[in-house]
Amino acid sequence: MKHYLKHILMGVAALAVLFYVGLQVRLSVGDMIEVESAVYGSTDRAVSAEAYVFRDETPITVAGSGTPCYYFADGAKVARGADILTVYRSESDAALQEEINSLEKKIAILERSSVIKVYSTNDLETLDRDISERVYSIIYSVNSGNLRMASMNEDELLVLLNRRTAVMTAAGGYDIVINEYRRRISELRSLLTETPLTVRAGDSGYFYSTTDGYEYTFTMGLLNGLTLEQYDSLRDVTPRFSSASLNVGKIVASPRWYVTVSLDKKTLSRLTGGKSAYYLYKLRFPYSDGRTLDMRLEKVVSQTNYDTAVAVFSTDVIVQGFNYTRSQPVEIVAESFSGIKVPAAAIRVIDGKVGVYTLDGTVVKFKTTEVLYEENGYCFCKPPYPEKIDRVSKSALSLYDPVIVSGRDLYEGKIVK
Repeated sequence: MKHYLKHILMGVAALAVLFYVGLQVRLSVGDMIEVESAVYGSTDRAVSAEAYVFRDETPITVAGSGTPCYYFADGAKVARGADILTVYRSESDAALQEEINSLEKKIAILERSSVIKVYSTNDLETLDRDISERVYSIIYSVNSGNLRMASMNEDELLVLLNRRTAVMTAAGGYDIVINEYRRRISELRSLLTETPLTVRAGDSGYFYSTTDGYEYTFTMGLLNGLTLEQYDSLRDVTPRFSSASLNVGKIVASPRWYVTVSLDKKTLSRLTGGKSAYYLYKLRFPYSDGRTLDMRLEKVVSQTNYDTAVAVFSTDVIVQGFNYTRSQPVEIVAESFSGIKVPAAAIRVIDGKVGVYTLDGTVVKFKTTEVLYEENGYCFCKPPYPEKIDRVSKSALSLYDPVIVSGRDLYEGKIVK
């Protein structure tokens, strides 16, 4: 019994010590609160779906085999009858032609780099700013894994750097270098041993050097007369290549291209409800670094015996380095929200009013707000003055208010020590 009583007394003593230590900490550090500044933020609610990409494409094939050498970058506009590539049977001749093409590209860049006017200080500042933007664009593309986009920006950066060098050295042009490149091209051409097969564009359009084997399936004819049975069968289609020919690229006839998605009819109705025929939907493409494009809803393919329907979106925006993978995920932005962003834990309801506690110096104040949307532990709230979001209100949550996220015994007018 005495042993049991001894344990009880030791436990009470321990609790007393803990209470005393806690009281001393409380008295020494004052009120423990967590504060976070209210910032402006944007977000959206999106519907995820699997999509197919349709373009008006004409594949380019060459009988036999060989090594193609291209004159145009992917996505470049070509005229009808323009030389778009040559095919060499000899790999050594193909390598020589590639070097010739590279030198001709350098000549084109240097000709664009030549300075034909006197640059002012403001012009130099503009050049420096453009150079910085291009560098950041390349870094962003590399970090995102889009090496193709980084490569496309490389030429523009080189032009800007060359122009700046020409300005600073007062050289103005690159005639000596250009003439040397032309001399080298003449030498290389004399080393070619065969006459290559030159391929010309049968029609004007946008050239792409790669094919995926679906050019004969995802056609405009199919899209225009699409049925849901045909759409469902697309998941089982295999790529088709000509075994007797060399597939060297394709011409996309029009800048307009299409994205199709299959959605249940209820979801599709919520997306399209109340919107005009001219409404532009925002579609986000994860395969292209999350690039968002405005696209028009061309039509909806629906049948009574299906619970789903197919939405056909279109745009004529050509994006450099865009990933046109035939089947890929997309996100359709259903609704966008912008407002003052605060942690959801800071939102409180006091006397029936929604708001947050803020800190005005050392005084706790309650400010009302209207929550527009909640996502990932944060709330997006309506600014008190939407026409001027940085205007401060004495009674409503405002931009940059120090919002109390956590704290005990909070009330209007409390002095925080």
